[in-house]
Amino acid sequence: MLKVKKWLYDVERKESLIDKSKYKFRLDQSERVDEFSNEFFNGFLKTLNQTDFITYPYLHKLKNNIALYNNVDIKNVFLTPGSDMAIKTMFEICVSSGSEVLSTIPSFPMYDVYCNIHNGTFKTVKYNKNLTYSINSLCKMVNDKTSLIILANPNSPIGDYKTEEELKPILELSNKLNIPLLIDEAYVEFSPGTLKDLVFKYNNVCVSRTFSKAWGAAGIRLGYLIGDEDIMNVINKCRIMYEVTGITAKFGCYLLENVNEVVNYRDSIIREKEILYDKLIESGFDVVSSHANWIHFNDNDNNQIATNILNDRKDISYKGHTEIPYDDRDNWIRLTIGQNLHKEDFMKEIING
Repeated sequence: MLKVKKWLYDVERKESLIDKSKYKFRLDQSERVDEFSNEFFNGFLKTLNQTDFITYPYLHKLKNNIALYNNVDIKNVFLTPGSDMAIKTMFEICVSSGSEVLSTIPSFPMYDVYCNIHNGTFKTVKYNKNLTYSINSLCKMVNDKTSLIILANPNSPIGDYKTEEELKPILELSNKLNIPLLIDEAYVEFSPGTLKDLVFKYNNVCVSRTFSKAWGAAGIRLGYLIGDEDIMNVINKCRIMYEVTGITAKFGCYLLENVNEVVNYRDSIIREKEILYDKLIESGFDVVSSHANWIHFNDNDNNQIATNILNDRKDISYKGHTEIPYDDRDNWIRLTIGQNLHKEDFMKEIING
């Protein structure tokens, strides 16, 4: 056996080998479903030149634009290639052999993976029948081994959301015990609001963000952390030489300079989600909505008809065979919402039975 950390041999990783570019409807990974307008995207392409490919990237402008957008100082921003790397960085600075990480179940699967990479123990509080989790139960799990608490808000895959007031017990307890707490805001644009200002009320709190969801830029791999200056000084010890590519930096700046493009798309997805929810309910489906850009639905036949309709189409990727806590059916379908999705023939067929 190679002289590496022995526990890494037991860490399981999966790799997707599916080329999704062939699908017209990519409804499985919460990405932007619809293309940008030609005018908007071609406007970005015109900004590119050979220097963007030849030279190492200049990232100060992107960091500054992110700081301005969030009304924070540039020193409060830590740039990463995707928010999953932001999350991974928190594990790097907090988790070691024998320590414990607290989160929810279900949650983003990579939390468990990153915990295992650092030989920590991943402990979770379960969702209840109301599809939420108890903050008091989470507080009771905190002990002297707890090195990190991570909460997605809105959560994935349930899509629930907690306010600052609801989180207050765990915020105050973790702050008192100097335990870092990460709030994963991957879907914040679809939610009632951000909790980023907590980083200035509690110096142990960080917030992670991504450009992969509402911003429609999953392919460029861009994310960041927001935190108090003290914790940022520690996190910056883990900074790689150049956090993202020059192309990524340019497109990130382009989006931040054209926020209305993002806001308008976000608003259209929220409206479409409400339309789909109502239509599916009227047709007799059970529907779990979310504070994100997807919905879950099922029926009395465990989605047999809907599954057949979706599988007959060779240009659709979707997430089937998902489970909802305390529900016996194992074939809930989770669909990422696109503009006017309810008008597509396959959705009409599902809705009309």
